[in-house]
Amino acid sequence: MIDVITGVLAEVPVEHRESAETHLVSFAAEAGHKQVAALGARILAHLNPDGQEPVDTEPVAPTRELFLRRKRSGFWELSGRFDDETGTRASALLDALAERRTGDEGPDLRTLPQRYGDAFSDAVDLALNSPDLPMRTGERAHVMVAVSLDDLKTGVGTATLGDTGTISAAEARVHACDAMIIPAVLGAKSEPLNLGRLRRLISAGLRRALFLRDRGCAFPGCHRPPRHCQGHHIRHWADGGPTDLGNLVLMCAHHHRLLHRSGWEVRIAADGLPEFLPPEFIDRRRKPRRNNLHEPLPFAA
Repeated sequence: MIDVITGVLAEVPVEHRESAETHLVSFAAEAGHKQVAALGARILAHLNPDGQEPVDTEPVAPTRELFLRRKRSGFWELSGRFDDETGTRASALLDALAERRTGDEGPDLRTLPQRYGDAFSDAVDLALNSPDLPMRTGERAHVMVAVSLDDLKTGVGTATLGDTGTISAAEARVHACDAMIIPAVLGAKSEPLNLGRLRRLISAGLRRALFLRDRGCAFPGCHRPPRHCQGHHIRHWADGGPTDLGNLVLMCAHHHRLLHRSGWEVRIAADGLPEFLPPEFIDRRRKPRRNNLHEPLPFAA
């Protein structure tokens, strides 16, 4: 009771403090703790109806630092520190993207750090594909890969990534399917034979048609939605494959790479939908499989 009274009096202006103390002490002789607190609140509201004067100060800028370094080994190191709000949002994003993969290729055996690393890569892809990404020198941000035509066709050899990095030619074949990385295909004398453009490989309209048809990653058992997916050329464009709906299938980054590096094959069936043929070590008969996890359009057959 005494703590309640002293707490109220601490906020009462000096010129009214004696009168307020008299009222509170006399009332406390017959009332309980809650009643005294209510009386104190009424006294303060009467003496200061507008409340405490707000503190007129600028909010403190949140702490956000990020360090990204490329090492001589070709690996990149990422470190930083962030305010609690940014860290919480980043954790929620990575947690959502780091869920264990589903698919008919087998269980997901990645460790938690590996899943977070893949989640960060997926988050970068989502940001690069955003239509709201700021422009740089009149173009959307992109990375260019330079590779010889022979290496691109065979998947053997290396390609130059950006200004200093290198990737395998097989990895360049994966990126050449879609528009996140612009492929610069060079001849025997390093003359440019084909310089892909962001809007030339898979147009916005064609991408929307892929979204409507496949409804997400088409690989059997995968739940990834369209925004996490890339367009894969069934017959690679380096081998003369056209960039049209009948030669494209929507796939997440993981299953896109799996298709380039394993015995899985994909084709468009007679009904116009993609189906996958597993390697013989999974199914000797190689019976075609489809992804039935995505909800079809309500008016689809």
